[in-house]
Amino acid sequence: MYRKSFLLFAIAIALSISVPFTFAQPASSSILRELADECRGLAQSSVLDFYLPDCLDQEFGGYLEELNATGKFTGESKFLTLQARQLWMFSVFADRDVRRDECLAAAKSGYDFLIQHFFDRDQGGCFNQLHRDGSVKDNRKHAYLNSFAIYGLVAYYRASGEKDALQYAMKIFESLEDHAYDRDHGGYREMFYSDWTPITDAKESGLVGAVNTKTYNTHLHLMESFADLYRATQDPLVEKRLAELIAINIRTVQYPSLACNIDGWKIDWTIIQSPTNLRASFGHDVECAWLVLDAAKLIGWQEPLLQSWATAMVDYSMAHGYDSTHGGFYYTGSLGENASDRHKEWWVQAEAMVCMLDMYRLTSKSGYYEAFKQTFAFVKEHQIAPQGGWWASREADGSPSPNRSRTSMWQGGYHNARALLRCADLLDQLAEQN
Repeated sequence: MYRKSFLLFAIAIALSISVPFTFAQPASSSILRELADECRGLAQSSVLDFYLPDCLDQEFGGYLEELNATGKFTGESKFLTLQARQLWMFSVFADRDVRRDECLAAAKSGYDFLIQHFFDRDQGGCFNQLHRDGSVKDNRKHAYLNSFAIYGLVAYYRASGEKDALQYAMKIFESLEDHAYDRDHGGYREMFYSDWTPITDAKESGLVGAVNTKTYNTHLHLMESFADLYRATQDPLVEKRLAELIAINIRTVQYPSLACNIDGWKIDWTIIQSPTNLRASFGHDVECAWLVLDAAKLIGWQEPLLQSWATAMVDYSMAHGYDSTHGGFYYTGSLGENASDRHKEWWVQAEAMVCMLDMYRLTSKSGYYEAFKQTFAFVKEHQIAPQGGWWASREADGSPSPNRSRTSMWQGGYHNARALLRCADLLDQLAEQN
């Protein structure tokens, strides 16, 4: 009964969205390979060359997170999310033999700093934020942040062969299992004091969503990191939790009558009924589509089982959040309505490029390929900064927005490097299939 109703729901959503797609082959193998080479080149020139070696903290280890007025890397704090994402980025480039020796050394700097200072040897897991020298600034713990620690550690293990890195990743997973996993309602509690006591005081800052709630955002990235951890370990408990996270992302956090997910939920998965929560995040939804397809494949789910779900999710974002004039995806909009916040965030464009190519691979519908090309063109012309790096945000037409940052505690080289490298791989795959 559940499967039948789910399929009927997906079909109804798909039929309710009018997105003009055809099935024509959009490009020759040679063009696809040229685009793949261009993506790899931009991954190095617009991301890696911007961060390496300038973001390395030569005094204390780890990575500097900000730029000063003269464009020099600086900062007095180190945030677990950014440190782990940069560890991931340098590890991935090293694993691909891009400036391998430099990237592996940069990754080791981040790995050593994370293990020596962020990792809590007494209580398990990692602290939220440190001062630049490694002393603790915020000793609380968040599932979202610890998820990225897992992600970065697995990537470093893959690049370096350092078995301790994988063991630390498993230790963090075990801490989340022991303290954050919700055995009553499923999913994970998110925000904790240093001893893993859940934080329920609304006066506390939540970092990702409100305190004492569950978020789509956190559960999306837990799925992402658990997928990579399972890829490296084949651990049966990791597989079990990964399957649950896939289910959460495709069903639990979906708004009941629309093919989009909602971020904020109470502990028992009751939706938070507030105007700020009842909105679609187009970037998260297109990111969710390709991450779910990737994770499900790891545990043996066949793609046709998820195709109608993925198509409905992505087509909703295209119908309400895609800019067919300038290319790229807007930030957010009220449920069932076109985007109201039309800024173009760097991470949204990055994830959209991957999703559009992956959906083209899955469906052969050339409209997805055209959306990739338009979004890629927008990124090259407007999102990539001539000074290096990517602008965090642009206006809908590509003109500068008030946010002129190119790096921050939330913005490193993770979204954009991953997008360009994964797009290159997808384009190569498509070229082979031509």
